[in-house]
Amino acid sequence: MRNQVDNKSSFITKIQDEIVKIKQEPERGRGFMRFELDLMDARREGREEGKQRLVKFLSDQDTAPSEIVAALVNVYQMTEKAAQEYVAEHVKTPGGHE
Repeated sequence: MRNQVDNKSSFITKIQDEIVKIKQEPERGRGFMRFELDLMDARREGREEGKQRLVKFLSDQDTAPSEIVAALVNVYQMTEKAAQEYVAEHVKTPGGHE
C-alpha cells in the first residue's frame, strides 16, 4: 500500500475536494502560499533565536568555543565551518570584545 492513495477514505476525499476548491479559487491559493511563506519565515526566525540562546547559554557557562561549535553541529545540523563562523560572530572573547 506504499505510495498508493486509498480513494475510498473519507479523509482523502475531503483533501482532494479541498485541493480542487483551491485550484478553482486563485485568491485562496495565493492566501495559502502567503501562509506557507509566513510559516517558513517563522520557522527560520525561531531557529535563529534558538541558536542565539544556545550559544549565549553555553558562552555564559564558560563553555569552550569548540564545544559550542560541536553543540551547533549536533543540535542544528550545521556544518562545522558554518558553526565556527557563527560562534566567531556571536561569542564574546575574553576582555569583553566580540
